[in-house]
Amino acid sequence: MQYTCNSCGLAFASPDDQRIHMKSDWHRYNLKRRVADLPAISEENFKTKVAVRGRKGGKLEADVQKTVTKKEQRQREKEALMEKKRQLLEAARASMIAAGTNTQAQFDQITSELELIKIQEPVTTPEPAEATEEAQPELSQEEQLMQAKLKNQVEIPANCCLFCPNKSFPNAAVAEDHMFRKHGLYIPERDYLVDKAGLMQYLSEKIGLGNVCIVCNFQARTLEAVRAHMLAKFHCRIPYESESEKLEISDFYDFSSTYGDAAAPEGDATTPEGEWEDVEEGEDDSDEEAPLPTEVAINNGHELLLPSGVVVGHRSLSRYYKQSLRPEQVLSEGQGTVIAAESRHMLSVMDKKEYAEKKREWGWEKHTADQFDRKAKKFINNQPHYFDQLLQ
Repeated sequence: MQYTCNSCGLAFASPDDQRIHMKSDWHRYNLKRRVADLPAISEENFKTKVAVRGRKGGKLEADVQKTVTKKEQRQREKEALMEKKRQLLEAARASMIAAGTNTQAQFDQITSELELIKIQEPVTTPEPAEATEEAQPELSQEEQLMQAKLKNQVEIPANCCLFCPNKSFPNAAVAEDHMFRKHGLYIPERDYLVDKAGLMQYLSEKIGLGNVCIVCNFQARTLEAVRAHMLAKFHCRIPYESESEKLEISDFYDFSSTYGDAAAPEGDATTPEGEWEDVEEGEDDSDEEAPLPTEVAINNGHELLLPSGVVVGHRSLSRYYKQSLRPEQVLSEGQGTVIAAESRHMLSVMDKKEYAEKKREWGWEKHTADQFDRKAKKFINNQPHYFDQLLQ
């Protein structure tokens, strides 16, 4: 049985090795890159980045050699090519002077080419040792994006709500209860969850560091924008339906208790006591079934049960037999969580004071309407003169 890490793409033989790896800085760095939709890096590449960052801060040992960047390598190749061209032109000029057959036009052309090379040759000034050591390597677009997100990250503590701004609680349990009751954040498969603190930290880093919605992976510019998106779209839940959604948070679960025991090897004919089972010679090993009964088992006037097990119905009930009823659908835990979270927001939660005030307003409106109706009925025939239409 192997224990895997989906963030780094590794497999471990024992759970202790998996726990030690998940506490390492390499795993945390790959987890942050996964939140920012970046591919994972190898351990050697991670150590190189740590060495470069340590040399920049002056914390690396003296025996670490400086790495040459691509920009410096291109500059050195350009300088070597220019020097080679200059030496060739100098040799050609010297040979023409020694031969004495050069013309003034050729001499001027070679001289102008030498001057042009000298002008194009970059002027290199010696830099101090500290400035050379502080030269930063050229960063790719992904690394620049990662550094910008790390610079603007917002850490959400465990006792704060992931969706409400500036709302903290005494401890993490109270905060989880608030998010469940107010926003519908239900944690699936609680019986197999082994690292709830890590799961909540992963969600907080996904929202605070990557500014990514936990449901649809919508990436916003700021933390306030992604929170407004999740509250407006009711995306305050942990998706647990598709295979990719389950694999995303599989590092925090342990389903080893649900695995069945290994099947016994084939050919093991021993009994539980370890003895061989004796088979009598007269015993027949054929799997022949008993003959079916020839008489009808059930005859209630509407249905017949034949010996083969087929049920034959009466023609008067054909309209019912032709019905194609939809089979009963058994919802998974993830689908039930989604339906419960979405239907919870359909119920409007109203404040008691606000409800009492609206109730008084409704009562006053009803009283005014009844009073107006009574006055209208009282003066319905109050007119000074009555003219019969038939007598006109």
